[in-house]
Amino acid sequence: MLDSDSRQGGSISADIFRAVFESSPRPLLLIAADPPKFTMLAANEAHARTFWTTPAALEGKGIFEVFPESPNEDLALFMDSIRQSLERVLASRKPDRMRIGRMTLAAAAGEPVERYWTATNSPILDPDGEVTHILSASQDVTGEVQERRSEQARALLMREVDHRARNALMLVQSLVRLSSATSLEEFRTILDGRIASLARAQTSLAARKWEGAIVGDIVAEALAAVSSSAERYSIGGPRLVLPAGDVQALSMIVHELATNAVKYGSLSESEGALTVSWERLPGRAVRLVWREDSPAEIEAPREGGFGSRLIAQLMGQLRGGVRYEWRPNGLLAELMFTPTDDPDAPR
Repeated sequence: MLDSDSRQGGSISADIFRAVFESSPRPLLLIAADPPKFTMLAANEAHARTFWTTPAALEGKGIFEVFPESPNEDLALFMDSIRQSLERVLASRKPDRMRIGRMTLAAAAGEPVERYWTATNSPILDPDGEVTHILSASQDVTGEVQERRSEQARALLMREVDHRARNALMLVQSLVRLSSATSLEEFRTILDGRIASLARAQTSLAARKWEGAIVGDIVAEALAAVSSSAERYSIGGPRLVLPAGDVQALSMIVHELATNAVKYGSLSESEGALTVSWERLPGRAVRLVWREDSPAEIEAPREGGFGSRLIAQLMGQLRGGVRYEWRPNGLLAELMFTPTDDPDAPR
């Protein structure tokens, strides 16, 4: 604690120092230069309010004694930042700005509040130039950290959108150049469907902030876009989240398969049905099975068209392949691919 004796040499009295210390709106802590304990000699009201405690609960204790014995990783890093800063002050005898640390405080209502802190730790020297005390001025920089992260996230998002927009435009250009039909109207219909599948992929990605899309959603949206008879197809499988880079390819593959099913396959027959299922295999591989069942015999195509070539190209992007089995009652296709990262990872 501070006494009220005046120091020689014209310096201010301890009473004046305490008055300034106590009335400061900045959280202040007076610490003894007694490592490794670093005893807290005085804490002003601003400091106590900031950390939801009281000066009496802090004064006389070592600065690390008020933390849990087994801190979590964030708190351990925060404590390490404090220790390193105080040790630098002792070594250099100069003020030091503590590295920003994250600390979760328990609010009065019981809800944890995540805050980011830094502190400027300044030495108090005796006449011989030795450090006797350290004055620590804390600063809540949560707003600055969040704003910086928001700016970084916005910049990253803009780069990602620009990259994907360029890729999408290049793909549209390829679709226009390579799609073929027997009439202009048919060409328009084919191209419109393929571009619409591309747009759906972009919409799904935007809905999840470009962090990926759920396989079930991709399949359901592609089928709903080409068939109004939802009762004639069924889909099922575990909840798998594809990374953003794989969503567009799978969306367009399912669109091509669905379009062929409606035009020539099981969904072209009134009693026909379609089942789509997928599963996660050991490792990161995914197996998707497309099974068409028609009461009438379905003739296998004599040669593959642009749709088949497009599927093969897109499966290459997914680091996989497709196997077709043309049965009398419809197509059975097995797609095997490996996502770029873990589809089950939390997002």
